[in-house]
Amino acid sequence: MTRLSLLLASAATLAFAVPALAADVVYEEPAAPMVAMPAPTWTGLYLGIQGGGAFNPDNGDNLAVVPNFAGAGATFLTNAFGNSFSSEFDSSFIGGGHVGFDYQAGQFVVGVLADINALDVSQTASAFSNTPAFYTAERSLDYLVTGRVRAGYLVTPTALAYATGGVAYGEVDYGFSSNSPAINATFPALLNEDEDEFGYTVGGGMEVKVTNNISFGAEYLYTNLGGGDSSTRLNGGPFDGSGSSVVAGQFTDFKSSGDFDFHTVTAKLSYRFN
Repeated sequence: MTRLSLLLASAATLAFAVPALAADVVYEEPAAPMVAMPAPTWTGLYLGIQGGGAFNPDNGDNLAVVPNFAGAGATFLTNAFGNSFSSEFDSSFIGGGHVGFDYQAGQFVVGVLADINALDVSQTASAFSNTPAFYTAERSLDYLVTGRVRAGYLVTPTALAYATGGVAYGEVDYGFSSNSPAINATFPALLNEDEDEFGYTVGGGMEVKVTNNISFGAEYLYTNLGGGDSSTRLNGGPFDGSGSSVVAGQFTDFKSSGDFDFHTVTAKLSYRFN
């Protein structure tokens, strides 16, 4: 084989080998660029529901028996009750809805909100005479509305710790009951229902975003609707010192004083339009 033939054979072999080698080369795709996810925002309107409990470990003040006359009759009436008084607060489930708006500035969040709740709490105060007979005044509440501001700090971009406070409104009902035979059609119980309806509420909570639009939280509030000035007036018999007939200007008041206040702890679920 001549030198020229060898050169031609080598060239042909190389021509077939290069495509085969090229087929074996692996090319890696360039990595996709990292896209930073936007931080969740708390600015915007939200609405939701809440539910929990309303309670007060302090049962409140006792029922005061106040004779509006002096002498032996007043002393007898006061001695008839001695120290036989009691009071209690009945706890309740609380639940309702809320709406609010938040504005975020850095790690701080401020906003306003309003809520309305159904509940069934009551505060009773009783006096027991040695007749024997009971005299009970009850204040109760079946709905509560609050309007509040709140201010908080973002512990993490999705977790907000906050304080809140504002005005509270609820119609407090007053009632009086007794099994005393001295209270009858001739000498009825005269109710003076004068309860405060507006008060205040303060507290705080924690809220966590589980998605960009849904948040879950827990909240504590102390609510005080004031003391009011409700009372029940009894006259005739032992209640005006006469023993039988009515003496003008003489009577006995049963007064339920002290603030109508309670605590609430609720879980909250909100949908955020942001």
